[in-house]
Amino acid sequence: MSVHDMSDDDILAAARAGFLEEAREMLQQFEAALLALDEIPDDAETLNSAFRAAHTIKGTAGLFGCDRVVSFTHSVETLLEEVRSGQYQLNDEAMALLLASRDQMEMLLGDVESHDGDPEISARSVELSGQLMALLGGGAEVTASSPAAELAALQADELEGLWRVWVQFGKDALRNGLDPLSFLRYMGTQGTLRSVRLLDDSVPDIEALDAEDCHLGFEAVYETTGDRASIVSVFEFAVDDCELVIEPLGGEAALLSTEAESQPAPAMLPVVVESVTVSGSSDEPEVTPLLDAQPSDRRTGQGDRRKGSRDRRASDDPRFVRVQADKLDKLIDLVGELVIASSGAQLVAQQEGSATFAEAALRIRTLVESARDGALALRMVPIGETFARFHRVVRDVSKNLGKQVDLVITGAETELDKSMVEVIADPLMHLVRNSLDHGLETPEERLAAGKPERGTLALHAYHEGGQVMIEVSDDGRGLNRERILRKAMERGLVSAEQSLSEHEIDQLICAPGFSTADQVTDISGRGVGMDVVKRSIEGLRGQMQLASEWGRGTTTQIRLPLTLAIIDGFLTCVGDTYYVLPMEVVSECIDVPPECAQSPQPGVGYFNLRGEVLPFFDLARLHGLQPPPAGRRSLVVARDGQTRIGLIVDKLHGEYQTVIKPLSSLFRHLRAIAGSTILGSGEVALVVDVPALVHYAIESTRPAGHVRVQPEI
Repeated sequence: MSVHDMSDDDILAAARAGFLEEAREMLQQFEAALLALDEIPDDAETLNSAFRAAHTIKGTAGLFGCDRVVSFTHSVETLLEEVRSGQYQLNDEAMALLLASRDQMEMLLGDVESHDGDPEISARSVELSGQLMALLGGGAEVTASSPAAELAALQADELEGLWRVWVQFGKDALRNGLDPLSFLRYMGTQGTLRSVRLLDDSVPDIEALDAEDCHLGFEAVYETTGDRASIVSVFEFAVDDCELVIEPLGGEAALLSTEAESQPAPAMLPVVVESVTVSGSSDEPEVTPLLDAQPSDRRTGQGDRRKGSRDRRASDDPRFVRVQADKLDKLIDLVGELVIASSGAQLVAQQEGSATFAEAALRIRTLVESARDGALALRMVPIGETFARFHRVVRDVSKNLGKQVDLVITGAETELDKSMVEVIADPLMHLVRNSLDHGLETPEERLAAGKPERGTLALHAYHEGGQVMIEVSDDGRGLNRERILRKAMERGLVSAEQSLSEHEIDQLICAPGFSTADQVTDISGRGVGMDVVKRSIEGLRGQMQLASEWGRGTTTQIRLPLTLAIIDGFLTCVGDTYYVLPMEVVSECIDVPPECAQSPQPGVGYFNLRGEVLPFFDLARLHGLQPPPAGRRSLVVARDGQTRIGLIVDKLHGEYQTVIKPLSSLFRHLRAIAGSTILGSGEVALVVDVPALVHYAIESTRPAGHVRVQPEI
């Protein structure tokens, strides 16, 4: 749908959605600045960053008539302004209220999005606003409206606090999303509009009128307790799309110009000034004649001018463009179909035996690979945005538990598919909260153990072998394996006769419903954490490993593929079925070693790879097929982290670009299959879930007496 096909409601809805998205980005900036201030309260630049974020949210909310957001955020802004001016010193109470205010602002934005108008949210806003103002001694906010007054009857001393504001919007103001009336509404929430006159002299004849051009402006007598800068800030978002002149009616007028040269401008308040009553409603202002006034000559250079009728789009940063997620997903799907079509063209070229055709198909394949990489790069986002949210979690939870914790983040620039970033956030939250609750000790316990008083929780991300590695580690007490094993026996997960390795004991904490906590708290203890984490990660074709040392800490390592959409695969064949292994897990391919045929258990056993004993199994026997009686077969050495196994297949077809298609709901319980793909010939190939196969191989070859977990294959 083009802009010309959109109705006014569609345009407003799109602009509103853009406002909400921008406001939430500002909330992230606001929270990050507050958390930094919690560490260094006197950092002026960080304080300014927090103030700017709150001010931006308030300003954009005012443009869209979100009065509840404006009113509440104004209280937050007032407190921050007092801190900036040195009138108030940040303390724990103020910081707690500011962080609570950040959450309230998010609730208000959600209420705007849902159009609910929840009275409980409004009541909470009033309560928090009162607490914020109480910190400053109960200062009252500026009233939003006031009756019109006869300016001619005012004495000189009564002109204090009154300003003349002249605004002429540029021709492209409407195209750039500005609404002149919204500025009046916002001014009405911050002060009192004593009079307003419409400037419509530049409106052309109807024949020459372009409905998308703006020819309007206004002149106003404005009463406010703020200074000139506060009035200028009202028009912060229109600085490039308007001429702005501000003059005080009381005291001496001072020039505040952002341009070196003097620019002529129309006379201020000529002849007729009209009164306007502006409220937060969508009704048009009521205009009535009020006063004859003499023009004020501003050509002497007095006044406040912000000029710039140029198109704002020319000054936007060209490196960032907002794209709807569904459009991006459609592009990825189309690129995937292009990959399949390219493979089909190559297959036909081989069948035809035409060198010219093969060369053209190869050229197409090269271009398709570039298009694939470019399209996938559009979905990649830094994981640092996800990591950043844990600053708040660590602060709140550690204070609640009486612990002192430093959060260390490295590799925040590591990129991951956006769809995976959204899914991985909750599992990471579980791991962080578990480390804070179970892993890290109190300051007294740490000192008694000879450790620093402050614990360390680290989040680390990096790329390794075509995969993304995420590590959550702490220097706490580590896993108490005796306690874990005892709890597992109490819950019937293992028997007393079974012998488990340290690694297997560690993995027991991922069993459904398992918990070593004696008491259920708001943070943990319900036994619904680690199993959910494990399932979520496996649902992303990833795997999770635990490493712990008693008294030294625990590290949870998560291994994820770079993307879920298109991968480089290694195509194999077993019987009449094609299997694709992700290229990053394939180490090498060799002939089937003789010891594989001599294994006591057909299709499963161990083989010697240059002095290293590795498990293997035959994919044909795994799926109930009889291996071919003759012919050369191959063994693919695949790895899962540090573990390697051998997979015996009938044929090798080499590297293959794979577009992963989801399995039907009938087959989603098969954990050894990650998905399917379509070959260039139109046949279907199955994408192998290597971690599940590694798990199966280890379980199948484990000596008797060990705990046995039945895999779902």
